[in-house]
Amino acid sequence: MSESIETHSNTFFSKESYNEIPTAYRPIIVTDHFSTPSNLGNIIRLAANIGALKVIALTNQDFRTSKIKKTAGAAHAHIPVEYIETRELSLHVPEDYSLIALETCTGSKNLFQHHLPDKMALVLGNEKYGIHPELLQLCKEAIHIPMCGPIKSMNVSHAASVCLFHWYYQTIGRLEL
Repeated sequence: MSESIETHSNTFFSKESYNEIPTAYRPIIVTDHFSTPSNLGNIIRLAANIGALKVIALTNQDFRTSKIKKTAGAAHAHIPVEYIETRELSLHVPEDYSLIALETCTGSKNLFQHHLPDKMALVLGNEKYGIHPELLQLCKEAIHIPMCGPIKSMNVSHAASVCLFHWYYQTIGRLEL
């Protein structure tokens, strides 16, 4: 590699072309009462990376939007974010979408041994307490990321990244993008 290597993502992706997920199949990301504004900002940025339809933030508190926007960067202008209460969720997720919990709970399935639905609303839990049991009951199923190392937890935005890009990998094959 004797020639100069360009490592800036804008330059790199201006030369590479990847198919976008059609709007009818774009994932929705649901956050369950996050306590850290920067985690929500990271999720918004991830949503823009994957081409999500929107982010739904279940919350009953006021976040410092400046912290969220700072972490999300330019993504904040590209992804709709809806701040709602849990009881309103069914009004904001299309009926043909499946709520899928990313959670380590009894009965959860190994992400890498499971096919995710094409139309998925991925539910992410609170950083300390996970997904509230009532919300978990609304989910069609729960999946988990297998962790073979000594630490058995991930930052919520990292876990969401693993799950969403695995979904993308599965989906581009099924939709033949």
